[in-house]
Amino acid sequence: MPVADTCFLIDLMVRKQEALDLYSSYEEQSLPLATTAITALELYKGAYLSRKRDENIRKVKTILELFDCLPLDECTYEAFGAYSSVLVEKGDPIGDFDGLIAVIALCHDGVLITRDRHFSRIPGLRVLAY
Repeated sequence: MPVADTCFLIDLMVRKQEALDLYSSYEEQSLPLATTAITALELYKGAYLSRKRDENIRKVKTILELFDCLPLDECTYEAFGAYSSVLVEKGDPIGDFDGLIAVIALCHDGVLITRDRHFSRIPGLRVLAY
């Protein structure tokens, strides 16, 4: 299952062509798309911090309606600890929110749609760069 990272949803909201094209290709194939609870949190935080708060909150609500939202669950708790510790021990950590997004995608056998390259450092995570 394709799992949208925060940057992909933001790119859709601002109508970046690469993101729109990729989203359209998934729609044409009738593939269900997902995102994560963490991505929803990040989008709402950005909307509330923006100058166009009400408009951006509406955009966030609209975009999130198009995606299944994968939750935090028992799989993610343990996977987050395991993957985060490996990256820290290697001296190559990523932020906790991105770590959570990655393990949620892993726990749901998803392919993470992102333009953020640091996700490629997560062992076993399938990444679709656009």
